[in-house]
Amino acid sequence: MPANAAIGKAIAEQDGQFFYAGRRPTGQGAALPLAPASGLGRPSAMATAPGGSPRSLKVPSRLSEQSLLLGTAAGFVAIAGAQAADLPGKAAPAEYVRICDTYGAGFFFIPGTDTCLRIGGFVRVDYTVNTTPGSRATGSTAVPGQRVLGTSYFDSLYGTSARLTLNFDARSNTEYGLLRAFGQFSAYRGQFDGAFSSQGLVNSGTHQSPRASAINVERAFIQFAGFTFGFSASFFNFYQGDVQLSGNFAATARSTTVLAYTASFGSGFSATVSLEDSMYRRYGNQDVWVDNAAGANITPLTRPLSGVYGLTYGAQKVPDIVANLRVDQAWGSAQIMGALHQLTDYGYAGTTTTQIPALTGQNFGNPTNAAGDKFGWAVGAGVRLNLDMLARGDVLWLQAVYADGALDYAFGTANQGGDRQTISGAGNLSGVNALNSQLRDAVVANNLGGVPVVGNASIQTTKAWSVAAGFRHFWTPALRSSIFGAYSDINQPAAAVGLSDIKYWNVGVNTIWSPVRNLDLGLEVVYHNINARTQAGLVPAISGGGVPRGQEGAWVGTLRVQRNF
Repeated sequence: MPANAAIGKAIAEQDGQFFYAGRRPTGQGAALPLAPASGLGRPSAMATAPGGSPRSLKVPSRLSEQSLLLGTAAGFVAIAGAQAADLPGKAAPAEYVRICDTYGAGFFFIPGTDTCLRIGGFVRVDYTVNTTPGSRATGSTAVPGQRVLGTSYFDSLYGTSARLTLNFDARSNTEYGLLRAFGQFSAYRGQFDGAFSSQGLVNSGTHQSPRASAINVERAFIQFAGFTFGFSASFFNFYQGDVQLSGNFAATARSTTVLAYTASFGSGFSATVSLEDSMYRRYGNQDVWVDNAAGANITPLTRPLSGVYGLTYGAQKVPDIVANLRVDQAWGSAQIMGALHQLTDYGYAGTTTTQIPALTGQNFGNPTNAAGDKFGWAVGAGVRLNLDMLARGDVLWLQAVYADGALDYAFGTANQGGDRQTISGAGNLSGVNALNSQLRDAVVANNLGGVPVVGNASIQTTKAWSVAAGFRHFWTPALRSSIFGAYSDINQPAAAVGLSDIKYWNVGVNTIWSPVRNLDLGLEVVYHNINARTQAGLVPAISGGGVPRGQEGAWVGTLRVQRNF
């Protein structure tokens, strides 16, 4: 398999063999010219006297009359010849829009070039319903008999969304191999939680905003001579929730900017080394408003200092270094992968330090001391088995990942964006009366596990592992079902304050019917569950009422209608 085949997912095949510039021709394999060619003949020159006037004709005798008749006939012939010369000449060869079958179905030659282009995409509409743990009334420990209700993050029991996705794949052969440019973008309308990717919305609820819109560039990369440049799927990715309608926290379809080289060894074996933007893999403290006063915020966003409540990332210095070894053959695919992720401290001590108790004791100020840099890492392995002996198209995915200081490789709450901070409820955004679970790649603490002090501070990392699986079976060529699940175990540093250890799992099923080619009607049901314990082993108290709640779950159902083209 060529090296470039190691990246991304295959685009759905398109109907038809030709793209036409005009009406459809009647014959198979015919194509219309882009524009008819035309030529203009040169007009005949009239005989003129040296002075420029036409010569006179004299008729002195009968012989001259006969000569006149012959001359007149000759004149008519000359005029006819001149008129014939004015008619269009032989048409130049027409330029056709031609099929390009070198790279598969749907490609055509861009006229006048040797570049093959395919245009594809889909329109998708989702209707989502869910149970909502946050809207339950809960007694308050602060005020006996007080009832605390959930916020709008969880009040909605249903949501809707629509998405238009277009992609463009341009390829040509060169003396150095394949030259390819690929782009994909989506326009989205509906309830939106920021978790948007080529796999769709990663959701376990109906989100918070009923009218949000977004346009995302999901792919924009160039491949040449084994190199990949641009915004693409991470080369750590393997199982990306391929059999699911919604995403999977333990199987992220992470997109990032890459500079990668893939070497092909033949027989389907390949290896890739990739430099990837680390901003897409960060779990760290986020900027906050610190006025801590009632009413509107009057201060700009401020960056907190690092501490036992979490690492605040400093400047990017080294990109993530990702490598994989992969094989793609008739039986399926397998991959082992690894990554290095640099942890840099913004600073844990400052010139003027302000502590905001309401923000779990976070400190703010101009940093003067920072802990030394450290590298987190992750390793993983996955296998994809083609089970055509059961039914054509059947497939089984298995994947496992371990991460130390690089949490996003093992567990991702969103598939695109910069810093990530929290999961809540059964994987939702934060809200009142919900089990909010902050996540960090690391904390900064002293060597004994307490608050960092100058001369005694180091980065202490979060460790996590996850497994994910998915199985798809075709009952008929038009009807298929999938079952899938995942489990994640996240252990945050023992020195952490306000950061719980998390056990998260989900399991789901779906069925998709394609009554006609390129139309999918799907129904999916997923159960999400989260369990949390503090570093002391206690059940955490939820926000709002302060009532201990160690676990909660939610059911999510999705109806999807999708037209591929």
